[in-house]
Amino acid sequence: MKFRETFFTVVLFSVLGLTWSFPEDKSSVQPFVRQLTATIQDNKVMLQWVDAQDGKGPVYIYRKIISSGSSGPQDLDPVQVPRGVQSYIDPIESDGLRSYLVLASDANGVPYTVRIPNTNYIEIDVKKTPLPLSKSDSKYQNISSLKTEVQKDSIIISFTLNGSETKSIQPLVLYRSTQPIRYVQDLVQAVIVQGGITSSPYIDYPVPDIPYYYALVFEDDIKQGNLRLEGGKNVTLIPAEVPAGTFRIGLPGPQKDIRSIPLPLLSVSATVPGALNTIQVPVFALPLSPEASKAVSALPFPEPKKAALKKPRVFSQDLNAIGGGEEFTLRSIVQGAFNNRDWNSVIEQLVRFLSLPRSSTIEARSRFYLGQAYYMTGKYREALFEFLLMKNLYPAEAREWIQSILPLLDSRGM
Repeated sequence: MKFRETFFTVVLFSVLGLTWSFPEDKSSVQPFVRQLTATIQDNKVMLQWVDAQDGKGPVYIYRKIISSGSSGPQDLDPVQVPRGVQSYIDPIESDGLRSYLVLASDANGVPYTVRIPNTNYIEIDVKKTPLPLSKSDSKYQNISSLKTEVQKDSIIISFTLNGSETKSIQPLVLYRSTQPIRYVQDLVQAVIVQGGITSSPYIDYPVPDIPYYYALVFEDDIKQGNLRLEGGKNVTLIPAEVPAGTFRIGLPGPQKDIRSIPLPLLSVSATVPGALNTIQVPVFALPLSPEASKAVSALPFPEPKKAALKKPRVFSQDLNAIGGGEEFTLRSIVQGAFNNRDWNSVIEQLVRFLSLPRSSTIEARSRFYLGQAYYMTGKYREALFEFLLMKNLYPAEAREWIQSILPLLDSRGM
């Protein structure tokens, strides 16, 4: 049976002229991805598949195009996608026949070269359609300058669009990083400061005494996977740093509802100018009398109550066996490592899953589970940032966990 399947595959590829050359693999059984599908939307081919269970390494996507009027197929560079992503968006640059071969790989990243039509190999006839021209489209709105200016305990981020400041534009997302941002993959280590920005300037309140780099991108470009970073235009090349010890003390951020009353600690030096190094803690000159000491020692001092840790929570839609693509991947993580309380595995899988652009709802739910995994492993600071990043879409769920994390941060002096 295996010989007949292999022969059929070779004949099909030879007839179409879409062949790939791979070293001979003499192993009897090779893992392969399943249920490969291709759909066209907004001049993009959207691929989705189900990973091979025994494939331990990344997934490789091989692509060929026979453009209209061309004499032969054109090889495109193979694309490497992390295992667990199970989707890829390929822009359509010209009309013609496209073929996609999606291969699983072993733990060393060596692809398994099995080819099965309509399983891990698919062809699709594409035609590029003109998109409506719009002045508000991000293709026609380019960030021409991104600048930062330190003012007291804040950093003022201003930008110009097509050479001039604009008040009403498509929503933008602002990233902040302690490392230079040169490539799109550098955004994985960055923090999303704010989404939905539509006007310049924006005021950021980062942690003092740390140099920061910023990047500004269109929300639509993130969703469509068309991110472009250019130093001096939408990425800062020189870090901005708020001086420490002069102004605010406490958790950073412009959000006023992060913490319920009482408010974060205020800086005495900022409240009373010139008071730095002049305020002293009063010292009792006289010790307590023996009778007073005895009375104090007899007082019942209750033991401090320990904050009760929260239990994991799951969205109902991630328990239903419906949907494919990124929905399927997130549901697999939730029903697998998350359900088994393997928190380190949850962190590893979700960080890899979020390394590529996701839809807003999927990203928010993913960060909800990632925040819980950090919480369960005692990484409360990391957990706090994850819940802050998803609170716009799920404010009630995020607020509940944030209020549970803040006392834990206070008890550790964070």
